[in-house]
Amino acid sequence: MAKKTVKKTAKKIAKKVLDSTELDEKLVAEYKEHKSTYDLIACYIKCYGGYVVAVGAGCSFGVSGIVGLGLLIISGIWGWKVNCSCKPCKGGNVGSCCNN
Repeated sequence: MAKKTVKKTAKKIAKKVLDSTELDEKLVAEYKEHKSTYDLIACYIKCYGGYVVAVGAGCSFGVSGIVGLGLLIISGIWGWKVNCSCKPCKGGNVGSCCNN
């Protein structure tokens, strides 16, 4: 019986805390306001993020060969899976890479 009341009280407290915050609504409103900017940033990350990982792999080979090899494998997989030949970030076939 006590376990049930504790569970019920915890649910009430969680609901009260979640209802009192408007963080989700603020985030959604902010995203909708600047949707094109966020989509462009996501597009650049999708198209060119593998290069950043590859540079990180090259830099980390001096510290640890295993970490460098792991990052190199990750960048290779990234480049294989994300083939952005249309370069939508540079005015190419807009949206076709970012929608996949």
